[in-house]
Amino acid sequence: MKRVIPLFVSLLTLLFTSCSKDYDYEIVVDEQFVLNLETSGMGSGYSWQWEKKDDISDTIGREFIPYEFPTGPGVERWTFVGKRKGTTQIKMIYKRPWETEIIDKREYNVKVR
Repeated sequence: MKRVIPLFVSLLTLLFTSCSKDYDYEIVVDEQFVLNLETSGMGSGYSWQWEKKDDISDTIGREFIPYEFPTGPGVERWTFVGKRKGTTQIKMIYKRPWETEIIDKREYNVKVR
């Protein structure tokens, strides 16, 4: 019984800690953070696009980093910066610019202090 109580308390602490995380990124004004998003490659025409823009954060850089070949699969690295205090949701969509079909969508909650 003595071993069960500390284990139970540890599990409750872990549960409440993981559930209380409200933001994917918590930064201060002018601090940068990076999103690394997998891509099938620039040769496919698919790319990540920033869908929702606001005045709380802004993108200051975007680059493609191939795994092996320049037009093959790799990572799109997006660098964002906090512009003013507040909360926002960065919505990224993966699609070809000339098509309407969205292949993938990611959302990141950000708090700028």
